[in-house]
Amino acid sequence: MKTSALRHCPNCGSRAIKRVRKPFRAKLKARLIVVPDVEREICPECKEEYFDREANIVIDAYCFGMSRQRA
Repeated sequence: MKTSALRHCPNCGSRAIKRVRKPFRAKLKARLIVVPDVEREICPECKEEYFDREANIVIDAYCFGMSRQRA
């Protein structure tokens, strides 16, 4: 697991950011999407979650399929 890239939470300023790997759940057009093992940074103070580029690519693939174009 990578070390945290964030030094403090952009939302609340906390310096207690933790990098975790757990399922990501989202509703998309009344459908529940569950993406297993998505790595992200979470602020334990305000519960805000931050995803890096790789995590966003994985989430997009689950939600929209592999045919979605990347910039």
